Amino acid sequence: MPRLIRLLLVPLVFPAAIPAVMAQTTPAPASSSNPPPSPAQVSTANKSAVTLSEVMVTANRRREPEREVPMHVATVSATSLQQLGAKNLNDYVSYQPGVFFASSGGTGQGELIMRGVSTGNQTSPTVSVYIDDVPVGGSTVYAAAATFVFDPALLDLDHIEFLYGPQGTLYGAGSMGGLVKYVTVKPDTSGFSGNVGGDISNTNRGGMSYTEHASLNIPLVKDKAALRVAVVDQHITGVYRAVGETPAGGDDRTHTKGARVQLEVDPTDKLSFNVTAMAQQIAADGLSMADYNLQGQPISGGIYTRRLNHREPFTQTLELYSFHAGYDFDAGTLDWISSYQNFVNHSVQDYPDSFLTLLNALGPALGVDQPLSSLYVDSQYTVHKASQEMRLTSRKNPNFDWLGGFWFNRENVWEQYVLEGDNKSQPGQTSLIQQNVNAGFSEYAGYGDLTWHVNPTLDLTVGARASGNSQHLSNFEQGPVAGSPGGFREHLLSDDITKMITLSWRPNDKGSYYMRASTGYRPGGLQAPIESTLLGPNPNAKDSFGSDDLQSYELGYKSRQLDGHLNVGIDGYDIEWHHMQLYTYTLGNTIIQNAGDARVEGVEMQANYSNGPWQLGASSAYTDAYAKSGSPQLGIQPGAPLPYSARWAGTLSGKYKFILAGMDAYVGVNARASSHRNAGFSGDDSDPNFYLPGFMFLDLNTGVNLRNGANIDFYVRNVLNRQVPIGTLNDEAVNFLATVGGPMLVQMSTPRTVGVSFNVPF
Repeated sequence: MPRLIRLLLVPLVFPAAIPAVMAQTTPAPASSSNPPPSPAQVSTANKSAVTLSEVMVTANRRREPEREVPMHVATVSATSLQQLGAKNLNDYVSYQPGVFFASSGGTGQGELIMRGVSTGNQTSPTVSVYIDDVPVGGSTVYAAAATFVFDPALLDLDHIEFLYGPQGTLYGAGSMGGLVKYVTVKPDTSGFSGNVGGDISNTNRGGMSYTEHASLNIPLVKDKAALRVAVVDQHITGVYRAVGETPAGGDDRTHTKGARVQLEVDPTDKLSFNVTAMAQQIAADGLSMADYNLQGQPISGGIYTRRLNHREPFTQTLELYSFHAGYDFDAGTLDWISSYQNFVNHSVQDYPDSFLTLLNALGPALGVDQPLSSLYVDSQYTVHKASQEMRLTSRKNPNFDWLGGFWFNRENVWEQYVLEGDNKSQPGQTSLIQQNVNAGFSEYAGYGDLTWHVNPTLDLTVGARASGNSQHLSNFEQGPVAGSPGGFREHLLSDDITKMITLSWRPNDKGSYYMRASTGYRPGGLQAPIESTLLGPNPNAKDSFGSDDLQSYELGYKSRQLDGHLNVGIDGYDIEWHHMQLYTYTLGNTIIQNAGDARVEGVEMQANYSNGPWQLGASSAYTDAYAKSGSPQLGIQPGAPLPYSARWAGTLSGKYKFILAGMDAYVGVNARASSHRNAGFSGDDSDPNFYLPGFMFLDLNTGVNLRNGANIDFYVRNVLNRQVPIGTLNDEAVNFLATVGGPMLVQMSTPRTVGVSFNVPF
């Protein structure tokens, strides 16, 4: 039995031994599929303590109380995020121990990591992102889905659900570490409503940021049809300074704008239709990165300073269209979900002087006789994705519950990649690599689960998903440092099966125990057959790589005590990860290999206490993630910690409610802390490690609900103005250069930010 699971058995068998840790939990509204509450109802709900038992989630594709879900699930409401001044994905996950956003340059650039399941520079995601029932983003390495993640503004968002651990049975490939689901507000057919709001803040080293948002709910036919429209416009100040050939202050200013339209039609009590269209665009002036050496010291004149020869604009655009039809049979519910999306990421990245100097020196040997004054990559990844799901879910029955469905997903990715530089002595540019890639990925799957209610207190659930994948890759590449000059086309067929079994026991109405075993995987893929590099051929290079997979074993306990005022959750898990997909960089080209196994052991705890005016909370995560067998050919030793896995992380929060001039008011405090992380594998020959120190951030907020239903909130993020490295650029080429004296690109924590937000319902 795994060591951490043995340790966990003591508090599970003897629950009285669990310390009465106090915590605040911000619950999600009753259901994402029901009409939103009226402003009056929201105001009333904010006045009363809400217990964990009332939090409703859709983690298992059913609407059910969080306390009945036999796995670790956490929720955070959009209202809470607005009160805290959270504006992007990095902010959203910072209050969830065990979840980390590894930024690759700023808003929309990076990858999500849960339970330490990460190799740093990842081939494809280990955490899936959903909006309601629709997956967002690509599934393969050529979609750059582990580099560019959809980063939503709080556009008509109801709450966010964090599902910890493999979710392969119900959600498919790419959810090995977990899943993040954005649940939106649905149209209300009962009446007219809306709101307008905004946010104004000031950040040290930066300046003013501001956001405007509005939503309008219009009933078209009483209790039968409604239209809901929401818009957002957000401007975030930049704190990084560019020096060198292209100096600029606030180099990473970001502008996000979006709109969402939903039409809900309910012809009968049993039949419903929902049509949704949304669009969002992120535009940043540059990367949120600074120059550091591997010893952790800034090297370009300041801790938020970057030396640039060429500007680095970035844009991310998502267009998403979905259709959801539901029919309630007497025995169950049929859901038909179709979606189509265009997800485009365009970026420019300046390469450091060390790379420029090296290429200028090698230029004549490569046939490049023109010296360059700058070197940069201009790339665009366009993902066209269509998905179709049909799911039949039974009602809750005394003996058996079941769920079954079919899934189809088709992605076409177009990558345009150019490595070029500005000529030093004459106008124009010189191209070193020009690459046009088309990659296709299709997935067919059937899935289902069956729950046997052995008796009123004991449930056994088994589930499985069988997937078949088809891929193709075509490439045309040319240039002096091209790895595969000319063109090629490849095909790959594969299949995978994920499984799940869960046993849950509810001895009374105050607590429940569960044991869960589940699996997850990422599909293998194709890559260019490398024919040349600047340093000669790589004997490990192949034209394909296989799937990696993991098995997870989890033991947990959830409890309500003190008449529901105290709620406690604790779980321990053991993960075995096999055939890890790892990048290897040889100057000029990058290849992917299956190399080595890893293991992750962890314990997660959450608690909240709510009584009268007090809401207190705590959560923590202990994660021991390490390479099990290592990879000698890459320099990764057995026992090396996995990248971006903190041994310990936790949060503490408190809120006190009171009456101010006859109005509801509150004051709150939040503390977030983490032990150190490694940004790479220690000893990796091609991707050097950068030490990310531990940190502690303190946030304060206060607010008041006005008599007309409006609310005003004041917040201070990073009160102590702690300035510490929190991430590095996930780029093999740049990181490789750090080993020969080039800069490591590092993201720093956002300095102290003071702001005010408001919302006016009508």
